[in-house]
Amino acid sequence: MIPFEFSNVELFNVLFIRFTLLDLADVLIVGFLFYKLYDYLRGTVAAQIFVGLILTLIASAISTFFNLTTLSWIFEKLASVWLIIVVILFQPEIRRFLLFLGQSRLFGRLFQGDNEDIVNIVTAAVSELSDKHYGALLVFVRNVGLKIYIETGEKMNAEMSKRLIASLFYPNTPLHDGAVIINGKKIEAARCVLPLTQNEMISGNFGMRHRAALGITEISDAFVIVISEETGRISIAENGKLTSGLSLPELKMKLAEAISPRTFRKNKRPPNEQAPPMTEIKKVPNYGTF
Repeated sequence: MIPFEFSNVELFNVLFIRFTLLDLADVLIVGFLFYKLYDYLRGTVAAQIFVGLILTLIASAISTFFNLTTLSWIFEKLASVWLIIVVILFQPEIRRFLLFLGQSRLFGRLFQGDNEDIVNIVTAAVSELSDKHYGALLVFVRNVGLKIYIETGEKMNAEMSKRLIASLFYPNTPLHDGAVIINGKKIEAARCVLPLTQNEMISGNFGMRHRAALGITEISDAFVIVISEETGRISIAENGKLTSGLSLPELKMKLAEAISPRTFRKNKRPPNEQAPPMTEIKKVPNYGTF
């Protein structure tokens, strides 16, 4: 057996700086990671925080270069807790990123039939609600449990059907306000209270339902469908991003992808990992008329 030997090819050498093939690979990998990080954070409050951190690093370098003793001392003290600061500031983004890495592609086709039933039932109910301009908020549990939010509403644990989903959002019914949380083919609870988004960049045209949809997707991997009571427009929220004005075929495709086995694990009980709680929960939700 011939032993494998790797030769690190030198690409160029300028002013005693040796640049090899491994250096090129290193630069390309780091550049790709920074591009993905920028693309992931773009359009969010976290992007502004990230820019602020970069400016802080630049200021630290300038203070060191010009030997500004006081500023250098401050930045030196900050460096000792830098990792903790980053984790605190980017907690929602780090959480979503780790969830993305942890979503398994195993057992990819085990529940395909059930998923098709779910998609057809939900799409039919959404079509009826949208045509009648009945506001609705449907939350689909995936890998992260939502037990604390289920407990804010009326527990049902009922088998999903088009008639049941639609009836829950009929105006003037006891459970029409708030969110319906769905896990697999079970409707876990109705009239649930969700946290509102802290994203100040969201358009003022969106009401409380849309803000609640964004809020729950910022702290979990849930998939949310929103129907506007004013326009009947269908929107979805996922990973802290809102997409509005979907057609029924587009919704069907997005929902099928969202609850596919690679991201959706059917459990009779919520998973061990739970979404973090709101700092304050009001028992009676009021998502307005949007």
